[in-house]
Amino acid sequence: MTVRIDTSEWREFRLGDLFVMTGVKQAKSQQLIPMVEPDSGIDCVPYVVQSRFNNMVRGYADKQWLIDHDEPPVDGNTLALGVTLNACSYQPEEFGASQIITARSPFLTKYNGFFLASVLQRAIEKFDYKEKPGIDKYKALLIKLPVTSDGKPDFAFMDLYMQGILERTNDRFENLLKAKKQRIKINTLDWKEFKIGDLFKKIIKPPVLHSKEVEEDENGIPYVVRTKFNNGIKCRVKKTETMNPSPAGVISFGAENATFFYQEEEFVSGRDIYYIKIQYLSKNAALFLTACLQPIAQKYSYNYGMFPDLVKEDYIKLPVASDGTPDWDYMDSYMGNLLYHASNSLKALTIISD
Repeated sequence: MTVRIDTSEWREFRLGDLFVMTGVKQAKSQQLIPMVEPDSGIDCVPYVVQSRFNNMVRGYADKQWLIDHDEPPVDGNTLALGVTLNACSYQPEEFGASQIITARSPFLTKYNGFFLASVLQRAIEKFDYKEKPGIDKYKALLIKLPVTSDGKPDFAFMDLYMQGILERTNDRFENLLKAKKQRIKINTLDWKEFKIGDLFKKIIKPPVLHSKEVEEDENGIPYVVRTKFNNGIKCRVKKTETMNPSPAGVISFGAENATFFYQEEEFVSGRDIYYIKIQYLSKNAALFLTACLQPIAQKYSYNYGMFPDLVKEDYIKLPVASDGTPDWDYMDSYMGNLLYHASNSLKALTIISD
């Protein structure tokens, strides 16, 4: 059973009233910074950048190199926020950084830091490609927090709550490792390469709906945008008579933040979203195919978008039937078996529970 917090008595606070916020300028030599392994024997520090992955840590940088190039590490025990990307993390130790805003407070600790980072990440979701964040917007941002009897932020509650969460998570980490060991192995030696454009003739660009043209509705249809999170779904929106939704049972992808997702429901989408027509495949086969497509996305970036003409020229490896065509039946069976085992593992694994 998931632990839920009663937020009915929480109060809004202005971020700039709680934290001293300072910008860390963009490093001129960011691409030249030597990254090392943490156990290499070289004195190194986490290097924090604008990213929503790996706690915003790009890797580990040679500390002395940063100092010699006038980019010394900054102190830890701080919240780190992206200058132009809606990303937030808690950094417990000193770190190198580029294009980061630090938020410091004498009340900040390891535990309430993780708590606050989680709250903040939800609050800054409203910033996007068009409405970028920044230090002034962060300072003016209102966040809801638990309060003490005298109406101040209850940092002690945040500490205790997050300590409990981490303890329960650690207690169950062994179950996660066991589940990992039970993963079904797959032999790809006999798989065959297929040109994507030969397999899927139709890659469709659906009508574009900008965020200002849709109205959030938790009972509505998915609004798919260029994000790597939540199956590409930014939120659910009210379906109107003027909308022309994309069909269910297709694989969507964005030109930037390139990621493939199987869309089980009809949906509407924002800019530079495309979908591959595969409704003749079962859901399980489509999920298998989505996983096989994902590796090609790694070569694309924000500056080198994954557009349909490029995708059609690419190749993917798939299991092959006796007649040389993709073995969709095998994919369906394999994914069904994998989901069955995953379901059983999840029943034994509760990351946060009473």
